[in-house]
Amino acid sequence: MKIPGLKIKIRRFKKGTVLRAFFILVLAGLAVGLGAFYGAYVAIKDNLPDVADIETFRPKLITTIYAADGKPVKEFAEEMRVEVPYDRLPRSLVNAIVATEDPSFFRHGGIDLRGILRAVYADVFKVLGGRRPEGGSTITQQLARDIFLHREVSLRRKLKELWVAREIEKLYPKEKILELYCNHFLLGHGAHGVQAVANLYFGKDVKDLDLVESALIAGVFRGPSLYSPYTNARLTLSRRNHVLNRMVAEGYLGKAEGEAAKRLPMSVLPLRRSSAEFGAYFFEEVRRYLEKNYGVEGLYRAGLKVYTTLDPTLQRYAERALRSGLRRTENGLDGWRADKPNLLTAGPDDLKALVSTPQAALEEQWLRSWESQTLEPSEVYDAIVLSASRNEAAVRVKNALGKMTAKDIGWTKASRLDALLKRGDVIQVKVASYDEAAKEAKVSLDQKPLRNGGFVVIEPQTGQVKALVGGYSFRDSQFNRAVQAPRQTGSSIKPFLYTAALEHGFTPASLIADEPVTFIDRWDGEPWSPKNYDRKYKGAVTVRTGLEQSRNVVTAKLLDFISPQVGVEYCRRFGITSPLYPFLSLSLGSFEVTLLEMVSGFSTFPNKGVRFRPYFISRIEDKDGNVLEEARVESQEVISPQTAYMMTYLMRGVVESEGGTAGAASVLGWPLAGKTGTTDKYSDAWFIGFSPNLCAGVWVGHDKQIPLGEKQSGAAAALPVWQEFFARVIDDAKKKAVDEGVVDFQPPDFEVPPNLVFVEIDRKTGLLATSICRYPFLEVFFPGTEPGRYCTLADHLRVLDYYVVDKATEDH
Repeated sequence: MKIPGLKIKIRRFKKGTVLRAFFILVLAGLAVGLGAFYGAYVAIKDNLPDVADIETFRPKLITTIYAADGKPVKEFAEEMRVEVPYDRLPRSLVNAIVATEDPSFFRHGGIDLRGILRAVYADVFKVLGGRRPEGGSTITQQLARDIFLHREVSLRRKLKELWVAREIEKLYPKEKILELYCNHFLLGHGAHGVQAVANLYFGKDVKDLDLVESALIAGVFRGPSLYSPYTNARLTLSRRNHVLNRMVAEGYLGKAEGEAAKRLPMSVLPLRRSSAEFGAYFFEEVRRYLEKNYGVEGLYRAGLKVYTTLDPTLQRYAERALRSGLRRTENGLDGWRADKPNLLTAGPDDLKALVSTPQAALEEQWLRSWESQTLEPSEVYDAIVLSASRNEAAVRVKNALGKMTAKDIGWTKASRLDALLKRGDVIQVKVASYDEAAKEAKVSLDQKPLRNGGFVVIEPQTGQVKALVGGYSFRDSQFNRAVQAPRQTGSSIKPFLYTAALEHGFTPASLIADEPVTFIDRWDGEPWSPKNYDRKYKGAVTVRTGLEQSRNVVTAKLLDFISPQVGVEYCRRFGITSPLYPFLSLSLGSFEVTLLEMVSGFSTFPNKGVRFRPYFISRIEDKDGNVLEEARVESQEVISPQTAYMMTYLMRGVVESEGGTAGAASVLGWPLAGKTGTTDKYSDAWFIGFSPNLCAGVWVGHDKQIPLGEKQSGAAAALPVWQEFFARVIDDAKKKAVDEGVVDFQPPDFEVPPNLVFVEIDRKTGLLATSICRYPFLEVFFPGTEPGRYCTLADHLRVLDYYVVDKATEDH
């Protein structure tokens, strides 16, 4: 027999009974717990941490690298962490964290008993329903647990947590506790603390976060491995909206404002790689030094402040010049290579190496080489081919649609774009212009070179390394060709040997016979016959002509006269530490030397004969600003100011004279000097040159000693890189003069020291000039060494090409 309403009453009775029983159990448990608390405290008190240690607790801090202008340019860290004070935390972030993690934070004393009971009550029904229970820990408890305690789940650990939380609250104000909380926790993808994750997600300082960005970050605290906009976007969006709901519930937001915020999309920057290309080789030298001298602990965890010699502007110029020069000189020779990867046909491993979003559609892929969303005109970027026809192609370059035509593809040796490109190819493009609003760019086809190179810039007056590039791409190869790759120097070694000759009785006007010659090697008795680059001989030429036109026979004869041993000694005086041997082949640069050594040696000339040992780091401070180390600036007087100027004057002829091997650089219209160099079979190309206040050198070649290509001499492959760099430097100097209101601007010139004389001679005979001389030239001499007689017609006739129009000689 059914009684109406009985079933409902029974259910109500059962539910009421359960609730009453639950509360009786809770009260009984509390009574037992309070009785046992003292015993538990006695059991754990001896192992409680000293909360005052929080003052000395030091998380793993970022080592910051500063440029010469004092601005930060790089960070080294095992954990991405930048600590920020409470007053830099935006109110929206504070409210979001408190509303979600601990609504009573500003009211309780470290333990929220009401919150614990609420969590226990909720957990009973969650467990009965088969769901995961939630914790009742306050912000202070979470901090206590993570800093001082282990994460094992036990009553002993929980009691310790409660005790430590209470002690923290006694010692520190709420603002300090929340500051520690915001700076301490891992928030995903290596970012520790809110400042690091704000930069990771949004490229922002934490103080600039808006409401929805703050809500996203606050939601991640609960579980950074679970809530990630990169690996679990849908769940993370739901979590962000939960935070917004909590802010509404706690009165931090109005309901309408909260609903409007929830409708906004979740927008974050693409997940970026940690290694940027800018200054990468320079910073790697700094990193190696820090690791060697301060250890891994000091490098990645101590928060060091490292002040370097880097000039960011010069570094940028050097990188651009080297990369564009390598592409330009190689593409003009070899044309297009069909070696480009394709995202549609790549295997899983190759695809993962190329893109950070392997599952995305082609139009939504993000290449790992795209480290930011910035596009700058004249820069070259990787791009994804979306379509290609005969005369047009469309590419994705970062977040922009790039459009190119077949107008400028002559260098590829093809006439149509669809013969070169197919959908999914990963290529390189050069940006001509960019419409940021429309997200459209005009681009042209480019190509990553196979050849490589190095670039070093040193300030002669200090020895500071202002810029260093060790290769085309640090991402592709971390091998530093500027520092770690000794290569044959070719003719770029000659200025050191000519310096020795000037200090051993020769003058710029001394005559040397440029003619076939055979030397007998003093070590093995074998004959050696040096050849000029052009396989021609000019008869009697001056020392100046021998250097300007890089005549090999002249240099070999000079070295033979002063002796190869003296040549080695002079190279050592200029700072060359690589292995050298006293062979006559030293005159042609047959021994291997690093680019850094060569540029450092050349820096002696514009600095009046004094060489400063090159260095990268000015000083190192600890996190509190205490100086740990300052650079030991070491200098040495290598040669006299007079010899240094005389050599500088000779090398100005390499750039400025009609037959100089670096004559192409004369268009810069600036006081410049330098020397080219090329090795056999065109495997190495060099140019090292300087202005009065800057010395820079370029090496171009392959990692394996294989030819660059026919006629790829120092003048053809290396000089254009150097010239592009100095063109930018000179433009900056001129603009600065205009900005400062200088009316009659004159570039700084090389200072002439005392005890030198200038005499007008005939450039080809080396004798005092007369009215019948065709090549008058003002030459420099040590007093008493100038020519003793005037030039005659007979002297003209003794010079093979005196009445032949001089043509520029290509370097070797």
